[in-house]
Amino acid sequence: MDLNQRKLTKNEWETIESPVSEQEKEVLNLIIQGYNNVNIKYNRYHSLFQYLKIEYSESMEDYLYNKYFSPKLNEIKKNYQTTLSVFQLITAKNNPAIKKADLIRLEKNDPSKINPDNAYEYLLIDTAEQLIKYKEKKSSKWLFHYFTLSKLIKNTIHHLNRHVLMFVTKILALYEDDVDLTKVIEHSVDFIEKNSVILKYGDISLYEHQKQLFSTMKNPDFEERQASFRAELKLQRKHNGEHDSDSDYDSDTPLCSAEKKAPAPRLILYIAPTGTGKTLSPIGISEKNRVIFVCAARHVGLALARAAISVGKKIAFAFGCASADDIRLHYFAAKEYTVNKRDGRIKKVDNSVGDKVEIIICDLKSYLPAMYYMKAFNPVENIVVYWDEPTITLDYENHELHETIQKNWNDNLIPNMILSSATLPKLHELTETLEDFKEKFPGAQIVNIVSHDCKKTIPIINNNGYVVLPHFMSTEYDRVLEIVENCENNLTLLRYFDLKEVVEFILFVEKNNYVTHSNKIARQFASIDDVNMMNIKLHYLRCLKNVIGGSWGSIYISLKANRVRRIENNDTIDPKGIPIKKSSNKNADDKSSINGNSCAIYVSTKDAYTLTDGPTLFLAGDVEKIAKFCIQQANIPAKVMEDILGKIEFNNQVNEKITILEHKLEDLIEKKTMKQQSGDDSYAAKKLKNEPKSRDKEIGEKDGDVIKLNSDLTLLRSMIKSAELNETFIPNKPLHLKKWAETLHTVGAFTSDIDEDTITDIMLLNDIDDSWKILLLMGIGVFTNHPSITYTEIMKKLADQQKLYMIIASSDYIYGTNYQFCHAYLSKDMKLTQEKIIQSLGRVGRNNIQQTYSIRFRDDEQINKLFYKEENKIEVANMNRLFKAVI
Repeated sequence: MDLNQRKLTKNEWETIESPVSEQEKEVLNLIIQGYNNVNIKYNRYHSLFQYLKIEYSESMEDYLYNKYFSPKLNEIKKNYQTTLSVFQLITAKNNPAIKKADLIRLEKNDPSKINPDNAYEYLLIDTAEQLIKYKEKKSSKWLFHYFTLSKLIKNTIHHLNRHVLMFVTKILALYEDDVDLTKVIEHSVDFIEKNSVILKYGDISLYEHQKQLFSTMKNPDFEERQASFRAELKLQRKHNGEHDSDSDYDSDTPLCSAEKKAPAPRLILYIAPTGTGKTLSPIGISEKNRVIFVCAARHVGLALARAAISVGKKIAFAFGCASADDIRLHYFAAKEYTVNKRDGRIKKVDNSVGDKVEIIICDLKSYLPAMYYMKAFNPVENIVVYWDEPTITLDYENHELHETIQKNWNDNLIPNMILSSATLPKLHELTETLEDFKEKFPGAQIVNIVSHDCKKTIPIINNNGYVVLPHFMSTEYDRVLEIVENCENNLTLLRYFDLKEVVEFILFVEKNNYVTHSNKIARQFASIDDVNMMNIKLHYLRCLKNVIGGSWGSIYISLKANRVRRIENNDTIDPKGIPIKKSSNKNADDKSSINGNSCAIYVSTKDAYTLTDGPTLFLAGDVEKIAKFCIQQANIPAKVMEDILGKIEFNNQVNEKITILEHKLEDLIEKKTMKQQSGDDSYAAKKLKNEPKSRDKEIGEKDGDVIKLNSDLTLLRSMIKSAELNETFIPNKPLHLKKWAETLHTVGAFTSDIDEDTITDIMLLNDIDDSWKILLLMGIGVFTNHPSITYTEIMKKLADQQKLYMIIASSDYIYGTNYQFCHAYLSKDMKLTQEKIIQSLGRVGRNNIQQTYSIRFRDDEQINKLFYKEENKIEVANMNRLFKAVI
């Protein structure tokens, strides 16, 4: 994680201009609209009316039913006699009156080309047909389609054909009494977790925490308060004889006739799981507020900037600022600027005029300059400070940023503040901080927003390959109850409860009557609408908490004895690549000793096939050690390694020569430019001075010395040798899988996809370790604090595009890493607090796709720290100490 409080680099500026995908833009627009309508929801799929773009009428609805849906439903009626009673209720007119223009348009649409992706009614009919088919066959599969249909019918699809809707509704009612909720929960992994239809066709809406936040941040008097402030400022400038750039407000605009009562100051504790849109919420808030977004981790701010620019938000940047003079505006936020006469583009922005800025993004060092800057153009009642991950660095007794954090809090003048983090200390833990805020801003409201999304399962797996859940963690029931209490107080942990194991526990204790009747499924789930992942996992905790006295020992022993590894040891081959022959019990014992407690640790060889669907994050205290381990275990032959290292060494020597020539070229161009300008006051000379690119090109095309140096540089760059590894040594490439996992299930094994240009770019770097270049050839990147900004930017790009097989990162990199990981390893050398472990877990499963996820712990002690209550949390102590006025 980059905590350096420095200015943005050229590459970072270019990154924020890269637009997000259309799908992401849809979500951003939902957030913007959701600020004014928190219940907004939409669906990407359409009814037939929407698809055909025809105006709704009952006659047209009957016509569409007869033309498009009736043939299919008649076929179902013919094949399945049990549905006859349902069809008797459908009464569409046979020959409805239709406008001729509409008929002409309809004739252009062939019914055979319309499918569930462009007419939602077909999806409902197809699902209903599957339900009926399996029900008549007396197959248990009918229940899956019943559950799916019951969810699909609740989605927000406008102008669904009422006859199709009636058919589906009546089919559900017909079989409702046959639904066994215990069976539904028994198969919930397939019905919920792996049900691709429900995910694909689901509604898109705000998260509950966003709804609460936007409702809290309503600012109905925003425009009036803003106008009054600007008018008063204008009069003040006029009185002082100052230049006034504000043309948006007439100089004679009167102040508001009646002063609006200032809203109460607000401190909001905003706690929600990672990957649920917290850092995008400021985009919605900025609709009727001006936002100062404070982030210690710059990549979080840059991700927000990219998203905000993609939807036209007017933003400014304050990174590495000593004063407000260092603040920079994005072009959208520019009010005063000069224009390039040739192409009409903005040439130079006056960054001192921030009237239009909606969001300013700053690091910790730059908060106070950013605050004063925004105060100069907006009333403080209209400004909100959104402090992202305020607990960063608070897991250290002392850190260089602590003084900055305390000064920011102490000197803050903005009465509205949001503290946002998945692991923010709870309300009752921050008594000193809350009292300090209320003392500084009398009448302040403290708002506590806590949300626990649980729409996916990301199982925790221990060093032996077993899924970890509370009921496996202790033979002592009192200790289990401690874990349950901690989980109830930290419901975000439910996300890491494996649904399959949860269901097996529920069914086991219910079948064997280890819980009372009042705690069984029949009493806790009233209907199929109650069956979702969150409720099942809450019921699991309820069962754990209400086990009949004296029965825990039997439960623990039985479940432990039947426990099955989620990740099996690859016992077909040893770490050196030698096949293991299964011939005797002795060999079996040998294999056990070889693997020991290191299930799935050989990530570059025999265990790579277990890393599926997407990239893996390997968090370690000693990054270099893990990097060397990956290379060492790859078993790259000495001759191949010698060849690669030889090429790297050759490239390093070429790079040194390139660096020397580049410096010579810069000095030469500068010298010649100065010489030209010394006696030339013409427009052309001034242009060369002000536009470096034009200057370099102009001189480069005419000067012999410069031409010679450029020619030499081109020659040197062409000498760079591209290195590559045989696929046998690149994790999960076909030849690699053939060697290490030929007889195993390798479907979905994820591999890297790095093009030759990127490899060449890395080979051109001379400020990174040679081992990192070898790792890149294997599809592995490294994230840690080091001087090579270029390497980091290349790795960020590859990570964003999911081109890397694995990223090895230091523990400080966990905050705000927005890349999509499917698996994570937590190395045993990491000394983490409970809060930091939860942050680590949050790096996995951030996308909205159903994939196979896992968190793989190398040390059981870290698992215990996660599940048991942690006393005297250092983050809590530091927050109460630093987020408090200095006396």
